[in-house]
Amino acid sequence: MNHFRHARTGLAFALSAALLAAAPPGHASAPDRPTAHHATEWAEVSELLNAIDDAYTAPPALDTVVTKGYTAGLLLGNGDLAVTSDARDHAQTLYLAKSDFWDANQGQLHLGRLTIGSPVDQPATGAAKDTPDPDYRQRQDIRTAEAQGRQTMGGQVVHTRTWTADGEDLLVTEVRTDDDAERLPIRIDMTMPGGASGIARDGQIWVNRATGEDTDTGWVSKAAASTKVLGSPTPVTATAPTGGTARLSFDLLPGRSVRLVTSVHGNGGYANPTTLSAFTDRSIGRVADLGTRDVAAARTAHRNWWKRFWLKSYVDTGDPTLNTFYYGALYAMGAASREGHFPPGTYAPWRTGDFVNLKNNYYLNYNTESQYYGVYSANRPELARPYYDLIASEIPYMRNLTHAAGYEGVTFKRSVMPFDMTRPAPAEVPVAPVKDHTKLPSDQQTNGTFAALPFLWSYEYTGDEKFFRETTYPFLKELGDFWLDFVEKDPATGKYIVRHSAVNEGGDDLNSVYDLGYIRRVLTALLDGSRDLGVDADRRPRWREVLDNLTPYPTATMDGLDVILLADEIDNPIKGNALLNKNDQPINLEGVVHPSDNLAIGGDPALLRLVRNTLQWVDPFLPGSRGSSLNGFPKTFTIAARAGWDPEDLIRKFTTVIKRLWRPNLTVRQSGGGQETSGAIETVDSMMLQTYEGVTRVFPAWPEGRDAKFVRLRAKGAFTVSAERKAGGVRYVDVTSEKGNRFALATPWRGDRGTVVDDHGRRVAHTTRDGVVSFRTAPGRTYRLTR
Repeated sequence: MNHFRHARTGLAFALSAALLAAAPPGHASAPDRPTAHHATEWAEVSELLNAIDDAYTAPPALDTVVTKGYTAGLLLGNGDLAVTSDARDHAQTLYLAKSDFWDANQGQLHLGRLTIGSPVDQPATGAAKDTPDPDYRQRQDIRTAEAQGRQTMGGQVVHTRTWTADGEDLLVTEVRTDDDAERLPIRIDMTMPGGASGIARDGQIWVNRATGEDTDTGWVSKAAASTKVLGSPTPVTATAPTGGTARLSFDLLPGRSVRLVTSVHGNGGYANPTTLSAFTDRSIGRVADLGTRDVAAARTAHRNWWKRFWLKSYVDTGDPTLNTFYYGALYAMGAASREGHFPPGTYAPWRTGDFVNLKNNYYLNYNTESQYYGVYSANRPELARPYYDLIASEIPYMRNLTHAAGYEGVTFKRSVMPFDMTRPAPAEVPVAPVKDHTKLPSDQQTNGTFAALPFLWSYEYTGDEKFFRETTYPFLKELGDFWLDFVEKDPATGKYIVRHSAVNEGGDDLNSVYDLGYIRRVLTALLDGSRDLGVDADRRPRWREVLDNLTPYPTATMDGLDVILLADEIDNPIKGNALLNKNDQPINLEGVVHPSDNLAIGGDPALLRLVRNTLQWVDPFLPGSRGSSLNGFPKTFTIAARAGWDPEDLIRKFTTVIKRLWRPNLTVRQSGGGQETSGAIETVDSMMLQTYEGVTRVFPAWPEGRDAKFVRLRAKGAFTVSAERKAGGVRYVDVTSEKGNRFALATPWRGDRGTVVDDHGRRVAHTTRDGVVSFRTAPGRTYRLTR
C-alpha cells in the first residue's frame, strides 16, 4: 500500500514522530488481546450485526449513487481504497476511489470502475426497461465488511460477494451462478477515465491515469490498477477496446465460483517522483503473483481485522433503529478513515465520478471534525489519526496567515485541501505591526479551535501524555495566543468581548457564542494541561484572568422562555441578523455544550435549563429542518443528550429523523454534508455514558424503563467502561483503567454506596460523597462496582 510521504518541519514533524513512537491507548485495549470472554462477546456482537439485514430489493435512483454528494451505493474500504458497489440493468458496477487521488483544481477524483455483466444482455427499452428483477437483492454485510449481491444477468441468477483487503489496496469479487444454471458469458470492463489501458501477460488487463502537475502546488496524482480472473474453468480473453477501457471475457459455468482480483497502486503528492509506468508494473506484478491461497489468506485477514474492530466496544440499545444506525455509522468510519492515509473529505471518500460537492475539501467549521465525534467514546480513537496529520500540516501555513494580519498565534481558514501534507512547511513570518482582522484566514475565528478538538479528545479519552506534550499542547498554546490577542476589554464592564467573528458563515458579529464557548474551552484546557505537564506556570495568571472575565453567553427571554442567543449582535448579509431562528441548527449550543464539552449532565443546573429552553424554543428536532437534516443531524441530538433532555422523547425524535434520512446501505444522508452523519454515534454513546468534570455517569440520558447494555465504551480519564441496565436497575459497572487515574462514578444506585472489587475479587477501598463513588486505580486493572 502506498502511504504518503511527509516533508515538513516543526509541529507537523513532531506529530509524525509522536504517532510513530507508540500507539495511543486504546490500540491494545481488550479486543486486541484475547480474553476469557472473547468467544461469548463475539457471539453477542455477531447476533447484533446479523440482525441488521436491510437491503436494496430494487436499484436506488442512479443520481443517488453516481452523485456529487454521499453515495447511496454499498460501501467498502480500507482507509485508502474506497469502493462503491451498485447493481442495475443486469450488471454490477464497482466505482473505485483512492484517498490520495486528488487534483488541485477539481478536488478528489475517482479511479474509474469495474463493470461485471453479460454480453447476452442488451440495453432495455420501452416497458422492459421498467420491469423489476424479481431476483434483485443488494446487501451491505457489515459484520464481514462485504457487499453481497444477487441479480439476473443473461437470464441467469448471478451472485456476487465483494470486499477490500486490509493492509493493501486489493479488491476481490466472487461471482457464481446457481447449480442448475446454464453456461453464461461474462464480460468485465475496467475503465479509468482520461487514462490508458492495456493487456498484460496471462490474461491480465490494466488501466492507469495521472493528473497534470499543478503549477501552484506541484501536486500530481498517479494510479494504476490491474485485474485478472482466478478459478475460471473456461479460457479468459483479454482485450483493450478503447484507450481507457480494458476487457476480460469468459464463460461462467453452473455452480462454479470465480474470483475477480484487482490490485491498485499509486499516490498523490508534491513532486511525485514515482513514474506512472512503475505503478502500472507494480499492480500487474502483484496480480500476477496472486493465487487462490493468497486470496483466501487475505480474506481471513480481512475478516479478522473487522472482528477485532467490532470487539473494541459494542452497545445494545434494544431499539432496532438505533442499533442499525449506530453500527452502520461505525462501519462507515472504519472503512473510510485509517492511519497512514488521507482522511475522508467532507463528502466522504466514496467517489463515483470526477465531480464532488465543494471539491470534497476539509471544512473545519464542523463538517470534517464531526466525523470523529463518536470515535473516542466508542473506543476507536485510532480512527482519528489521519485527521491529526492533515491539521498539523496546515498549522505553519495558518500561522503565517494569522501573523500577516497582525495577530499572534494561529487561527484557521474555513476549508483546506490535502496538498500541504506532502510538501515542506514554509518558514515562519513575523507578526505584522498593525492588526487588520479583514486579513485573517476566515470570518469565523473558531475554525482553529474546532480543528483542535479531536487533538484534545485524544488526551482526555486516552491519556496519551507524549502526544499531548509534543503536539496538542503546543497547538493549544498557539490558539491561546491568538485568542488573547484577539479579544478586547470593554472599559465599561471590564469584561473581555469578541468582535469581528461570525457565528454563521459570512458574518461580522459581536460576542458570538461560538467564540465565547471555544475561548473558554481553549483557556480551560491550557490551565489544566500546563498543570498536568508542569510547565508554563508564569502564563496561567493571564489565561485565568481572561477566562474569569470573559463576557457571559448572551441570553434573552423569548415566548416566556429564557434562552441562549447566537450572539449579542449579528451583521450577516447572507443569513440575516436574527439572534435565534426556529428549526435551525443549534450552533449557539455547540460552544456551550458539544463539541466544546463545556457542559454536560452534572453541570450548572441553571445553565442546563437554559440549554433545554433553547432547544424547546428552536425545535431543531423537526424532521426535514436545518436543525435535524441539514448539517444538524450530528449536532442536535448529542447536545440534547448532554443537556438532560427527556430520554424517551429524545429517542422518539432521533429515530424519527433516522428513518427519514435512511438508505439501505446503512447510512443516513442529510443535506449539506456526507460522512459527518457518522458523528451522531456520539448521541448514543452520550445516552449511555458521560464524563463531566471528572465524574462518570452510566445511562445518564437513557430511559429507566428500557433495558440496554454497553461494553468497553471509553470515558474521559483513560478508562473503558461496561454496564448493563435491566428491569429498571443497573446490574454492574465494570471499569478498566489504562493510566491509573482515580475513578469517580455518580452512583446509579439511589441511597446505596455500592461495592467495589478488583479483577481478583478483592474489595477495593473507596469513598462515597454526594452520591459519587471514587477510588484509586492501577494501570491495566479492571474493577467491578455493584449495588
